[in-house]
Amino acid sequence: MMKTIKELLSNKFVLAAIYIVACLLINKMINVFYNVKKKRLGKESIKSSFTKGALKALVIIITGIQVASLSDTLSKFSNTILMSSSLLVVVLGFVFQEGLSNIIHGFIITLFKPFEIGDRLLIQLNGETISGYVKSMTLRHTVITGIMDNSVNIIPNSLLDKNTIKNLSNQPAGNKYPLTVSITYKMGMDEKKLKTAKRLMNDAVLDNPLTFDTRSNKEEPLFIKVSLEQSSVDLTCFITAKSAEDNYKACSQIKERLLRDFKKAGIDFAYQHLEISGHLE
Repeated sequence: MMKTIKELLSNKFVLAAIYIVACLLINKMINVFYNVKKKRLGKESIKSSFTKGALKALVIIITGIQVASLSDTLSKFSNTILMSSSLLVVVLGFVFQEGLSNIIHGFIITLFKPFEIGDRLLIQLNGETISGYVKSMTLRHTVITGIMDNSVNIIPNSLLDKNTIKNLSNQPAGNKYPLTVSITYKMGMDEKKLKTAKRLMNDAVLDNPLTFDTRSNKEEPLFIKVSLEQSSVDLTCFITAKSAEDNYKACSQIKERLLRDFKKAGIDFAYQHLEISGHLE
């Protein structure tokens, strides 16, 4: 029995198969370990996501070296390369320049933790604004799911580390968003109508179940900014909700309510239209 095992282990193809199977099993164990950790903590951290990828990559690299060492040609070639450390550094630096850069920047991100898995980010990247939630992070890139279109944005770690990032999940008061409605100048110049419009807007915002009341003095009404535009009087206030999705929903609900309340109060919304006056001769 022992003789048979020794003969099998002396076969390079069998050893290569054993190395590969061991690699697959170890990577499977790494996945299981981090999945258990994720369930225990209730979420996956950016450090765990990056470390899991690093360990799996390390196992694959070691397996590749072991398999390559079984070949006399590859073994002699690797020994020749390893004899010259300067040549090795130049070759690796040239071939894996972009990959090593992503790994290094990924390590920096996990070290300083500007964001975590599940955080909502606003990123300025090559003149484009990306808004979404962090889904995962690998050695090479970070995956961000877009809010508006649910798109999957795969961003190299080096670009993510070098560009401006706004972590909107760290805002203590939730997500703020300006809400603007426009009324006609006729309504705006009528003091009673203007006060009524501001009161109705105040009530619609504060009564909405998705908004937070962030006023320091609850006795005072919301601050509603009045702007004189080219063809309308704009009323603007900030609403605060738990997430961007809640913000969009709250804005829609508030505007629906204002459509009804303004109509009952006889307040006209501003919109582009053509009025013809006078008479035909």
